Amino acid sequence: MTTTSYRQIESMAVGTWTGANPEPLVFVSVAAIVAVATLFTGFNSGLIPATALAMAPTFGIGFARYGLTAEYYGTVGIPDATAIGLMIAVVIGLPLGVTGFLIGTGLRHMWGYFEMRSGTDEASRQA
Repeated sequence: MTTTSYRQIESMAVGTWTGANPEPLVFVSVAAIVAVATLFTGFNSGLIPATALAMAPTFGIGFARYGLTAEYYGTVGIPDATAIGLMIAVVIGLPLGVTGFLIGTGLRHMWGYFEMRSGTDEASRQA
């Protein structure tokens, strides 16, 4: 098992964002976060659980700056790491959670529609 530091995650994210060095792990991670939010919404969870599930790992990525030495600030303390974690969670995790919620809600409605339709067709065949 290997660990990934904040600086490695930051370089992967920046390289992917700018297109200079796209990392497949970033795309897989984003897809996994949206998939988890979608699954929990599909099984009758709401917006808050979906966004909390998406915001938690992104908060952790931002909070991982704790103890690092930053150029302008010196060593990053707990208040700064918490603020950065919350900022990243709101800016990145919240839209991912809302996206998962919308996809999950749409899939749940489609599933209900097809269940209702198939139930109606069976009832009409039996009558």
